[in-house]
Amino acid sequence: MSNQDQPTEPLPPYRADESPTKPYAALGHPEPSADGAGDGPAPGRRRGLKAAVWIVGVVAVLVVLFFVTDAVLRQVAQNAVSDEIRSQLPDDVTANDLSVKIDGFSVIGQYLSGRFEKIELTSSDVLVQGNRLSANIVAHGVPTDFSKPVQRIDGSMTIGQRAVNGLVDLPNGTTVTLKQNEVGLKGTGQILGIDVGYTASVTPTLKGGDTVVLSPQNVSVTAGGGSLDVTRFAKDLLPSQISICVAQYLPKGIDVTGLTVEDDVAHVSVRANDFVLSDETLQTKGSCG
Repeated sequence: MSNQDQPTEPLPPYRADESPTKPYAALGHPEPSADGAGDGPAPGRRRGLKAAVWIVGVVAVLVVLFFVTDAVLRQVAQNAVSDEIRSQLPDDVTANDLSVKIDGFSVIGQYLSGRFEKIELTSSDVLVQGNRLSANIVAHGVPTDFSKPVQRIDGSMTIGQRAVNGLVDLPNGTTVTLKQNEVGLKGTGQILGIDVGYTASVTPTLKGGDTVVLSPQNVSVTAGGGSLDVTRFAKDLLPSQISICVAQYLPKGIDVTGLTVEDDVAHVSVRANDFVLSDETLQTKGSCG
């Protein structure tokens, strides 16, 4: 008998309570769970995803720990630099509120390289021979070994009128007044045996990075309470130029690069190249040739 002549069995009647997953079982496929879990990634893929999440989490924790550690070490290094600088200042110089800031991305990386990119030192209460001033120093290329030279140092100091008079020794008890772009002088002396007082305005200029030259102008002389027209005798009271050696107030190797004057204050800029921050260099004052 041919296959076409063989009777076929009738399909069972449809039952409403039969599970719709029966066709999956009939085809040999696993039945999906009721909550759809069987539709997700295979177990191997799930394990790989969990491992990736775990690795990312570990890396994130390590990054956070690195930055926290770097911040702590940065503060430790800043305190160490501050203590080192304080201990090496000359005997007649103190910095009561010295603040140190180490710039750059990672203090750990800079330390391992043997050199800090930039260190900024700031103090608003520096005493030089008892005279108060403020200072800001920026050092570039600072070696971790202080016996080696710093590549470059740029600094600025703000000195008040009282401190200028305390530091600068001028002839005949002359005192200094600071005005916008102008320095005034006031003192006493004698002309033709007569005690006189004088005032003068001077123009300050820099010479050779170690000397400030004052050139008196507009000299006014008084005597006996009256004004005398004795300007031609002013040269007997004040020389045509007054030279002030500023190098004597600074460590040897640091040059003055700028000088500006405002009301009651003077601003001085300094620079040094290949300067060693050692006890010897900081204690050794400069001189004028």
